[in-house]
Amino acid sequence: MPHPAATIDDEEAVEALLCGLGVGAAAARLGHERSTAGSAVDAGGPVVRVPEALLPAARRGLVASAAVHLARLVTCAPPGVATPAAVAEWARAGAAAVGAGCEVLDADGLRAGGYGAVLAVGAGSAHQPHLVRVSWDGRPADPARPGGSGSPADLVVVGKGVTFDSGGLSLKSPAAMQDMRSDCAGAAVALATVLSLAAQRAPVAVEALLPLAENLPGPGATRPGDVVRSRSGRLVQVLDTDFEGRVLLADALTDACAARPRLVVDVATLTYQAVVALGPDIGALLARDDSAAASVLDAARRAGEPLWRLPLADRYRARVDVGWALRNHPLTDSGRAITAALFLDAFVPPEQPWAHLDVAGPSWRGDASADGATGFGVRTLLELARSLTGSSAP
Repeated sequence: MPHPAATIDDEEAVEALLCGLGVGAAAARLGHERSTAGSAVDAGGPVVRVPEALLPAARRGLVASAAVHLARLVTCAPPGVATPAAVAEWARAGAAAVGAGCEVLDADGLRAGGYGAVLAVGAGSAHQPHLVRVSWDGRPADPARPGGSGSPADLVVVGKGVTFDSGGLSLKSPAAMQDMRSDCAGAAVALATVLSLAAQRAPVAVEALLPLAENLPGPGATRPGDVVRSRSGRLVQVLDTDFEGRVLLADALTDACAARPRLVVDVATLTYQAVVALGPDIGALLARDDSAAASVLDAARRAGEPLWRLPLADRYRARVDVGWALRNHPLTDSGRAITAALFLDAFVPPEQPWAHLDVAGPSWRGDASADGATGFGVRTLLELARSLTGSSAP
């Protein structure tokens, strides 16, 4: 039976509808292909009439849906397939396909560069850690104009990429490990965002930094009590190897801030306490810069991805910063979403605008056997990039 046609004349509604339809159609196709081994797919579907003036909004919605789908695919890939080296190769291939830049550091490059924190997280796995930088600069080449091609990036997104998290020597329970392929959701979101902007030739300079590691308790694994030197020179005391995400992000944040971009945003499935505080549907935002926080919250509102700002409470800083080192575990059960962000804050220069997104809740739906990745954060970051340029191109 033909579906009735609907006419929509609101720009935000058109963009949201086309994004939702695109994401749903992609998920349905994937599920059908798996269940029917490639038999014919019913092409029937809803028909949406879009006034010509709103076609750009419709295109933005479809672009966002493709990016969300990519983030979902990367996050849902089995951990034996989505190893750090494999995800790095996917990033390289994706960047080549859309004309973006891509640099990859393997374990030898990480050792040479002093990335002690990234190396510590991946030390127990046969699949060695990698660090990937994907970059796109679509700004006009104009040396006389601030923000022209060649100047610092408008936006750098750092995505936590733990391709599988067993907890390391601080081993998780079997039940807690079942969905830990999802711990690379931040990296998947960062990668999909930059590839989408590059594919659209967006007039913005963006980078994705993806620290990738598998956290296993194999030979050579980091032990509770070990002290590692980060790329910034700060020492990190590892008290719990299952608090690895913040350690992995530390070196990438140091690199992200080196050229003083306009804004750095990290995206991570970081703490269960963010889920306890806000439930499974709302992501946590922590930032010391009110302007940066407002920009991200406004982008999230336009994208329809709920975020709530939690305090970056300096009164808790002593729980992680003990002077001679930063400890990755606060030795308390309360306030862990805040203390995790305070740990990251130590690797961001005071003058650098930065926001931290803890998406542990909304990044996944359903049980561990389902392909439950949501791609939460992609649409917010696309909106944020658009706002930084004043452009509706992305």
